[in-house]
Amino acid sequence: MRPLLAAWLIALFSLTSLSAAPPPAFSAQDGTPIPLEEYWQIVRDTRDAVLNMESKSETEVRQELNALAVQWDQVVAVELPDHSVIQIESAYLTTELRTDPPGLDRLANLLGALLQAHQEYPQGLFTLEDIAPLQEILARPEFQWEESQPLVIPNWLDRILNWLDQLTNRVVNATLQYGRIPLIIMAVLLFLLSLFFISRSLSRSLVQETQLDVEGSESDDLMTSKGAFKRAENLSMQGDYRNAIRYLYLSSLLVLDEQGVMRYDRSRTNREYLRSVSSRPELAKPLRDVIEVFDRTWYGFEDVDENTYQSYVEHVEELREKKE
Repeated sequence: MRPLLAAWLIALFSLTSLSAAPPPAFSAQDGTPIPLEEYWQIVRDTRDAVLNMESKSETEVRQELNALAVQWDQVVAVELPDHSVIQIESAYLTTELRTDPPGLDRLANLLGALLQAHQEYPQGLFTLEDIAPLQEILARPEFQWEESQPLVIPNWLDRILNWLDQLTNRVVNATLQYGRIPLIIMAVLLFLLSLFFISRSLSRSLVQETQLDVEGSESDDLMTSKGAFKRAENLSMQGDYRNAIRYLYLSSLLVLDEQGVMRYDRSRTNREYLRSVSSRPELAKPLRDVIEVFDRTWYGFEDVDENTYQSYVEHVEELREKKE
């Protein structure tokens, strides 16, 4: 690995700007490879020469740099300890040495950094034996996983997707052939179909509400507070909490009517009921709570679950206790 390091450093050195002092003695002549250690000695001598140029005149510096450039032209190959030879391209170096004006500080720094990297390069390098512990770690169960299986689309879903793709292609082809008319027709049909389903749903809801109002109007006048309370319990057991709250509300009004606190009349509004007990604050507050929950549930179509219903039962019981 040391020869490889030397090759890397030689290549780096050949691409940096180098300058030298008085021409070091080169043993390479006519492209003859020089030993690796001699190459590094040349680098040291060149660095020292550059440092010594700082006290010389520009004419002397220029002459010495030109002489160094001529001598570096002869460094074309380096022989490694294993007798292999690496070719060195020094054209960039010699060009920098001949640059005018020269940058002595930069050349000295580059040569110093190159020599420092050569000295600090680690002696111990990783080998295949060093990788063995890593292979043992990666063989642990926590680093093992199964390859994910490709997602298989069911046949029925694949047929639907194919049908949608064909439909889309037909719409696109029809649009290209006939313009925007097919799209407008489809949009109108979808709009009419949506209106049909919306109106049908609304009509069913209205019919159900009307039936509940008719059934309630026929029996509310004849029902007692206990009967309304019992009806609410039966509806809650069936899961119909919305109507159960309605009968609890009715039971609250009837119990006040039966005790002579106020008069129950289906034509009266909730505000009128509250005004009739305004002189009795102990009844006005629980009655207001009962009415507010009923309004949100019955007229506001607020969702009702078992917890909401049980909380409403507590409000009604509080009103009964206040009366008693």
